Amino acid sequence: MENQENIEQYYEKARRKAKTNIVWFGIFSIVMLFAGLTSAYIVSKGDNFWVNFSMPKSLWISTAFILVSSITMILAVAASKKKDNKKTTLYLILTLAFGLLFAGAQYAAWSQLYEKGYSWADRIMNPETGEYMMQGTYGEDFTIQFQGTELIQEEDGLYFWGEQAIKVDKEEYDELNSTQPEMFVGKDFVRVQENKKNKDKVVLEAVVKSKMPLSASFLSKLKEVGNVSSSYFYTITIVHLLHILVTLIYLISMIVLSAKKELNEDNQLKIKLGGYFWHFFAGLWVYLLLFLFLIH
Repeated sequence: MENQENIEQYYEKARRKAKTNIVWFGIFSIVMLFAGLTSAYIVSKGDNFWVNFSMPKSLWISTAFILVSSITMILAVAASKKKDNKKTTLYLILTLAFGLLFAGAQYAAWSQLYEKGYSWADRIMNPETGEYMMQGTYGEDFTIQFQGTELIQEEDGLYFWGEQAIKVDKEEYDELNSTQPEMFVGKDFVRVQENKKNKDKVVLEAVVKSKMPLSASFLSKLKEVGNVSSSYFYTITIVHLLHILVTLIYLISMIVLSAKKELNEDNQLKIKLGGYFWHFFAGLWVYLLLFLFLIH
């Protein structure tokens, strides 16, 4: 009889440990998913045309909601350990409420961006009129980067700061190389170099920073490419919210269990594991928020 009880206890502990391991495996999988998304975000930003835009302020409100919900989840887990059904149910309901408020604030952020012309998949420019699809003033509400360099909007078109090579003689080359001045021919001096493209003759050059116009071919490409940055924003935030909504459904089932006063060890574990997921998604959102504000 005693051996039978020990065997049952052993299998019960193994079952509980297996459930916990499944949760950690799920968390690890989600970490890899968002690591891939944010890595792709960084690579895409420096690859082609990229729109920098102001993030909606409602994202900070949603962050406050999810952080408060994490606190109520901690209280719910603590109450379940004490088998306090009333408090457990109350804190789980509060967690659910703040989770729904988080979802509402996220939707408000998407609505704000959509009203400003940032859709999931749309062009940066209208190919027919050449006007920006986004609302607002260039330089204040949004800017465009090309291969990591911010474009400058002038009345006659778009420009960018690049490097211009100016041919110099041997005397100028030696002087510039030794003095390393800040300016040369009215432009920021970068370096001197030997151009060896022609094998028969080496050309001495001084490299300066110069404002260059965006070529017609690249301007034509700008009119055709999509707004990748807004697409990434929607994708990252929607994928995160979908995971939150799944966890909210799980919370509802935990509320039902708690309301029925079924806080046995198995259900306590379910609430605890639900808490792991909830805290993880709260921490994940803080990371995504900082990533979007700082990297974007």
